Amino acid sequence: MKKYKLVPWREVEKKLFTQEEIERIDRKVEDKLALEALRDLRNELGLTQEELAMKSGIPRTTISKVENGQRNISVYKLVQIANSVDRDLQISFVRKRNKK
Repeated sequence: MKKYKLVPWREVEKKLFTQEEIERIDRKVEDKLALEALRDLRNELGLTQEELAMKSGIPRTTISKVENGQRNISVYKLVQIANSVDRDLQISFVRKRNKK
């Protein structure tokens, strides 16, 4: 049986994409993770979009568009959502990845 060497994704990525494309992809991934966090919280609490809208005072259509990446949301509205479900909003500043 032939053995294959595993190559880290970042090495493969550098061969397939330009640095600009990599940065664009990374931004999309990070945005998607943030959107998933909102959806995951809502699902964890067993709330529908309509129920979260009622609790937070933010229209259901806005919540839907945010979860689907069709609309941005302000920090103020995120705090409003967090308060409505008895949560704190945590925002972190992290070191940038080394650019090689």
